Amino acid sequence: MQKEADLIYVRADKLFAAQWHCQYRIDVVHDQYAQTTNFFMDIQRKGHRERSIPLHTLQTTDLEILEQVIGALKIQTQLSLNFINFGHVRWPESQRWVR
Repeated sequence: MQKEADLIYVRADKLFAAQWHCQYRIDVVHDQYAQTTNFFMDIQRKGHRERSIPLHTLQTTDLEILEQVIGALKIQTQLSLNFINFGHVRWPESQRWVR
């Protein structure tokens, strides 16, 4: 799981350039049809359209694996994480809501 988090971090870091009036976040999207979890870098500059750039796709929707990847990713980056299409579920280990 550390390799997956490292790969996402390296790709996001290449896209990050600290600029005035610019918001960055990582979107974590649950794809129930393909049974995957997708990671996107979301960039919003003031006065510009929002950009969503694909970073990586996990070939699983297992929350235990995803929780480990997210935990490792949170250690490496301070970017906000936005969880999309997860519904009302809790993380298996911490029992916190997926938000």
